[in-house]
Amino acid sequence: MQEQDSSGAVRQTEVQRSRRPGEWRGFLKTQALESAMRKRAAGVPTYSVPEAAALLSISQEYLYRLIQADGFPAVRMRAGRGQGRYVVPARAVEQLLDVATAGSACVESADVAEQWRLSVRRASQEA
Repeated sequence: MQEQDSSGAVRQTEVQRSRRPGEWRGFLKTQALESAMRKRAAGVPTYSVPEAAALLSISQEYLYRLIQADGFPAVRMRAGRGQGRYVVPARAVEQLLDVATAGSACVESADVAEQWRLSVRRASQEA
């Protein structure tokens, strides 16, 4: 969050100056959660990884690891072989939370991811 002054030099914004370095992680997590809640209320079908992680109360680093290990559904957006960006379907987050609240046992995200993959395959075969 930097802006340029009239001379073109980059300066820190008021928000940056008011935060100590250790507070940034909490600030960014709060921003991601607020963004996710706005998307949820508006019915937006996807979340960014930080938003989905905030909704699930886990770190975004851990969610990235789950996604890369096929332990959580996501869509990888990229062109060619370059790096990409993951987009998390809102329904996958909701499905995981629904399964967890419906049962009395611990739910494995990998099991929900596998159910998600099977349902996507069935839907694509029917189409």
